[in-house]
Amino acid sequence: MKETLKRIKADVILSALLCVALGVVLIIWSDETISAICMLLAFGLIVMGVVNLVGYFTNHRLTSFNGMLGLILVLVGIWLFARPEYIAMIIPIVIGVMLAVHGISDIKMAFETKVNGYEKWWSPMILGIISLALGIICIVNAFGVVSLAMKFIGVALIYDGISDLWIVSRTAKAAKAMKQEADALDVDYKEVDD
Repeated sequence: MKETLKRIKADVILSALLCVALGVVLIIWSDETISAICMLLAFGLIVMGVVNLVGYFTNHRLTSFNGMLGLILVLVGIWLFARPEYIAMIIPIVIGVMLAVHGISDIKMAFETKVNGYEKWWSPMILGIISLALGIICIVNAFGVVSLAMKFIGVALIYDGISDLWIVSRTAKAAKAMKQEADALDVDYKEVDD
């Protein structure tokens, strides 16, 4: 049991230290990390495309669709490998469009609340303008948004690692205190006659 607890403690400590290290990497080299992830995705597309092309040329039962799919995957993979920021920018742009549409809808509803006599119509108006502004920022500065998100993830990982280290230290301290208490109570009982 003691060995199992030591192994669990060591695993948690190692995991926590890796979280802290990855968090630091994401904060310091967020742009480089994004590019590396995007290049890995591009490489994966190239490999899938090559597999489809090889399958097409070696297996005559496959249709021309497999050959075209393979060629398209290779070309898209090469293009994304040369321009990895495009993969990273897609997500913030989609989110930005969604935020902008919601912001415009919120502004429209704010005007409707004003027409219907709601005195604090300006509060939904402000919230709608904020949503619209955040959407525009996501669309215009997509790579910056991804970089900021990576830094936030880095901070979250550092927090997780440090909190895990603290929790392990408290758990070990409590287990040690419980063992000492159990050892103090574990004595031989012997009745003495007077």
